[in-house]
This record gives sequence, structure tokens and C-alpha cells, in this order.
Amino acid sequence: MATRLKILFQIQSVGRTEYQMPVGKALKKMWVEEGWRGFMRGNGTNCIRIVPYSAVQFGSYNFYKTHIFEKHPGADLSSISRLVCGGIAGITSVVFTYPLDIVRTRLSIQTASFADLGARTRRMPGMWETLVLMYKNEGGFLALYRGIIPTVAGVAPYVGLNFMTYEAVRKYLTKDGEKNPSAMRKLAAGAISGAVAQTCTYPFDVLRRRFQINTMSGMGYQYKSLTDAIRVIIMQEGIKGLYKGIVPNLLKVAPSMASSIDLKQHHVRSTHRNAPKSDNVYLKLLVKLYRFLARRTDASFNKVILRRLFMSRINRPPVSLSRIAANTRNGDSAKKTVVVVGTVTDDNRLLTVPKVQVAALRFTATARARITAAGGRALTLDQLALEKPTGANTILLRGPKNAREAVKHFGFGPHKHKKPYVASKGRKFERARGRRRSRGFKV
Repeated sequence: MATRLKILFQIQSVGRTEYQMPVGKALKKMWVEEGWRGFMRGNGTNCIRIVPYSAVQFGSYNFYKTHIFEKHPGADLSSISRLVCGGIAGITSVVFTYPLDIVRTRLSIQTASFADLGARTRRMPGMWETLVLMYKNEGGFLALYRGIIPTVAGVAPYVGLNFMTYEAVRKYLTKDGEKNPSAMRKLAAGAISGAVAQTCTYPFDVLRRRFQINTMSGMGYQYKSLTDAIRVIIMQEGIKGLYKGIVPNLLKVAPSMASSIDLKQHHVRSTHRNAPKSDNVYLKLLVKLYRFLARRTDASFNKVILRRLFMSRINRPPVSLSRIAANTRNGDSAKKTVVVVGTVTDDNRLLTVPKVQVAALRFTATARARITAAGGRALTLDQLALEKPTGANTILLRGPKNAREAVKHFGFGPHKHKKPYVASKGRKFERARGRRRSRGFKV
């Protein structure tokens, strides 16, 4: 209903005043002249078109994003990358489905009460008949792609702006500690992104509709080129001529985009954390700090630190002083700052602790005392951000993730050489599988 009304407003040039009226009166006129069928004219073709259009658009966006624009799997794209990726996806979907779009425009107009169309026949051609007539009478295959240039010129920035604005607004509306915004916030993000993108690119939509009926009997504009069309419209109708029908369009776009698919999270369960599970206030402040640094600097160091701050404690194993000493023995590495997103622990097997500067999430009391006693420094991660905001001249260390006692029992089974769970380690208890009494097992 709103789409057809928008098309009727868009094609009105100088001398055509049949639909120069407010939205409410125009809807009433459609009801009086054509009944409820007038509201749905061309909607069947649009329903057939929208399925492949949306499938190609979302599929190609994810394909281009994953295989071309992402530096590594799961990497965040910049606003410019999202804009370009969305634009290419929009062009791809338009090229696939454009013949159905031009037919939908013709079907929306042919029963309207424009004087140039003349008297309406009792039976109007349908979708396939209109396709065949255009192919035979208006120039063959090229007639089905008339107006593709302003369409591509408008769809590319529209889809790009839509995706870019949506992901930016969605990220802004997501609270810290939440993976996804609420349903109402998603709806708001979709409505805002659709309205902004449509308003910025609406003149291209008007040009597309004008070119689609450029050779239609009684309605042709006979524009010579895209620049000629813009010049004629501005001279005859002013700048407002490029925004005809924008009111019913915004009434349609905002709710339709609000209910569109959430590309990143809809029906997808991501195993990657976007925030830490812990409610520790200091940890949340560190996340805010390194989010800012990851966004405002080009250093991948800050992105690695941020990702490790999200991890569980199992994936942030402790690092001993002996491991730090082993990695700072060389002349160059001895001058660098060791960074550990986890706990630094003491190792009493290490007799001499070297003079070293260590930044960590946490230190045990003895580890901190031995580092400072050796003339080194024990820094927090927020102090590290002040001194080395890009991570220059640092060594990033991780502890052994599979050194836990529980890991030794994982995958237990015959011939797996895994540590068994036993009740005790005494002489009378099972020590290993066998038939001897000395092993504590006898069949």
C-alpha cells in the first residue's frame, strides 16, 4: 500500500496533478477508484522478488565480509569496510532481481487514474505478460534492465549506509556485559538505519522509477541520460522533485527495517565472548579502557589484550617467574616489558630473579616481592596502557593451558595413557591395570 503510493507520487512530473495531495487523501482516492485491490497492485510481484533479493543480499554480504574484508575470522570491520561490503552486496542482489522490479513498477501504475494512460481496459496484463510485452516491444533483453544505472548508483550506498548505521547503532545500544541488545533496541536500530539510509539515497529511487517508465506508452519522460534527468527535474520541479513520495516511503521503511534480520546474532549462537562473565569492577574498567585503545589505535596488541580479558580463568592460566626469566634471557628481550593477562606466580625452584618489568592482571604476594627486590617493576594493566598505549617494546606471554590436574584425566580409556581416577595411592589400592597382587588389582 505505502509502496504503491510512493511510486505514484514519484512519477508525477510537471502537468500531472492527479496525486498531488496528502497521504490520507491519496489513500482514500485509491480506495474509491480501485477498491482494496488498488492497495495491493504490484504486491504479488514484489513478494516473488523479495525472496531471492533478500537471500542474495544477506548471503553475498556475509560471503564478501568473510572472504574479502575480514583480516581474520571474527574480526570487526571498520565503518568504511562495512559500507563497501554492503554496497557490493546490494549491487549483486539488484542485478539478479531487477526485471521483477521494473515489472512491479509497471503493474503499480497501469491502473492508476493518470490522464496520460487513457481509458483502462477491463483486463490488465499480469506479471509474465508484462515481461513478454516489454521484451517484444521495447528493445529485447535490455528493456528489462532500463534504469539499472541509477538503481545501482542508489542501491550501493543505500545498502552500505544501512548496514553501517545498523551495526553502529546496534553496538551503541548494547550495554556493557551483554552479548545482544534487547528486542526493542534491535527494532530501534533497524528503524533508525533504514530511515537514515533511505533519506540519504532517496533521489536515486526517484530517478529509478522515472527511467523504468521512460518508454511506457503515455507516461514516457524521454530523458536522455542520468545527468539530463537530474537537470530537467531540478529545473522544472526544484529540489523537492527529487524527494517526491518520501513521506509514505519513511512510513514503510522504518517498520520494515526494524523487523529485518539481525545479521550478526539472529539464530546464530556465537561461542566467542564479547564481554567478560565476571562482575569484577576492575576487570570491567580494564575492558572499557582496552576497547577504547583497540578502537582508536591501529595496534593489534590492544585487540589481543581485550580478547584475553574476556576469557575464563581456565583460559588465562598463571605464568611463573621461571617462565618469565626464561623468556627474558637474551639481551633484547631483557629490556622489554613482559605482559601477562592473568596471574604471575612465584617459583621457589628459581634461585635468582632477573631485573625485569612485568605488567599483569594479578600478582601473588611472593612474586611481587621477588620482582621488586630484584630491582624490577610490577605494573597493573592500566599502568601499562598509560606507559605503552600501543604495546611497543613488550613481550606477551601466556601460561600452559593444559597443565591443570584435570586435563591429565581427559579422554580416559584403554591405551590412551591417561591418568586414572583412584581412591587412594596406598599399597592396597589400584595403581595400574594388571593381574598381579602388587598392583592392587586381581581378577
